Amino acid sequence: MPADSVYQRVFILELSGPTLEFLQARRDSLPNFRAFLDQGAHGRLRGPLQPVAPQSFATLLTGRNPGATGLFDFFKFPAGGYDRVPYGTHLLRPPTFYQQLSDAGKRVGLLNVPLTHPLPQVNGFVVSGDEGIGDEFAFPPEVGRRLRADGYFVPFGASYSPGREREIADHAMQVLAMRRRAMRSLFGDGDWDFGMLTIHMYGELLHAFWKFYDPAHPDYRPASEIFGGRDPLLEGLATIDEMLGEIVELAGPRGLVLFLGAWGHRLEHSKVHLNAVLEREGYLRFRGDARTRLKRAVFRAGLSAGTAERAAHRLNLYKLFHYRLGRGQRAKVTGAAFLSYRDVDWAATRAVAMGYLGQVYLNVRGHRPLGPIAPDQYQAERDRLQRILADLRDPRTGQAIVERVFAREEIYRGEELANAPDLVVEWKPGYSGDAGLSGGGKVVTASPPNHSSDHYNESVLLARGAGVPPVELSATLQDIAPTVLQALGVSAPADLEGKVLPLFGSP
Repeated sequence: MPADSVYQRVFILELSGPTLEFLQARRDSLPNFRAFLDQGAHGRLRGPLQPVAPQSFATLLTGRNPGATGLFDFFKFPAGGYDRVPYGTHLLRPPTFYQQLSDAGKRVGLLNVPLTHPLPQVNGFVVSGDEGIGDEFAFPPEVGRRLRADGYFVPFGASYSPGREREIADHAMQVLAMRRRAMRSLFGDGDWDFGMLTIHMYGELLHAFWKFYDPAHPDYRPASEIFGGRDPLLEGLATIDEMLGEIVELAGPRGLVLFLGAWGHRLEHSKVHLNAVLEREGYLRFRGDARTRLKRAVFRAGLSAGTAERAAHRLNLYKLFHYRLGRGQRAKVTGAAFLSYRDVDWAATRAVAMGYLGQVYLNVRGHRPLGPIAPDQYQAERDRLQRILADLRDPRTGQAIVERVFAREEIYRGEELANAPDLVVEWKPGYSGDAGLSGGGKVVTASPPNHSSDHYNESVLLARGAGVPPVELSATLQDIAPTVLQALGVSAPADLEGKVLPLFGSP
């Protein structure tokens, strides 16, 4: 039976990027964050390894690990073929906790939350995250019309390259102000039980500007040299701090407010091109037709989808391509023009890397139609490749670049385990995987200028509300779903993997 509701309202402010240490270092300039740190519960929040939006938000919204959700990256690579299926809400296997709240009669509001497209229909409203391209970004439609009248748009919509730092900072603050107006408009009437807002723009600033704050980055220049007396990271965080105070007021005296990140950020200076390793070791082979040979020659000359993307950033055109086309459409365009997975000789390929940060899939007979690896050879092949990847070194310095290589069953569990990548690499700080076909055949290259930090699977969790004890938390993304359900008096499914966090006193 459902428990009695502990809180009248629950609101999640999701901001991927900051860690606990990042906030603590700036607490004196952030009065609302300081109040959460001093008076509420706080701690580190851990999510899936190699965090990207679909994987991490699937875990956050369902309370289950990727082996149960079926989303490991920006696509699903199901057994039985070689087609990658772009991610979306239709691929989520378990129900989300907000849908369970909605089904229980609670009024739900989601604003700019990833993995909400195609739009779910809820008792309340949904405004999609960055995947909501086009006019159909909100449910019900009148919410979209209301937001468009205020000039609202969904994607971040900017393109960064060196020399445009102040421009990107100004744009980020404009986007933040727009999200703030939407928050006030949609939640200001108090007709909601659960609310959630994701602020994507701060991660874009961290990607672009980390190198101006971290002396360990090879391209470090002090932020003061770039921005004068301005500090864009603190400026953005100060506005978010004000929004946090407004959310506490919107939630009311019987409200629970959670601040968390689906992932954190840390230094990145180098990309590791896993498919270059796999080709070098004989695991990855390409077709021999004339078109593929030409595309490989162009690739070896240094032209790839990655270099085209960097050129688009320099010309301030990337936003036109990235934010006007869906992910599946973009893959078709780049695949036709540059070396891509459609050029792979699958009958001769034993392993390939796919995904945003580098995940390795073995091509096993029976699991894939052209797989050359016999099922009884799978373990030996995987063990050998695991050792090769674990021993990778930066050819420029000779230093080790891999923390650990995990077999899928070490980090995933559930009905989707068979569709999971076979090997997942955890990188040493400063390095990030690239599982595309870029780098011109080099194993390690310098990261592009717009990427001086990358996703890290540790972020922060803060909680404040009447009765929330000032305790130190150790939590995972799976813990959020059962905690929110209990806070609002809705029974959690028995197969949720997380635990209810100790946030409940007597409001």
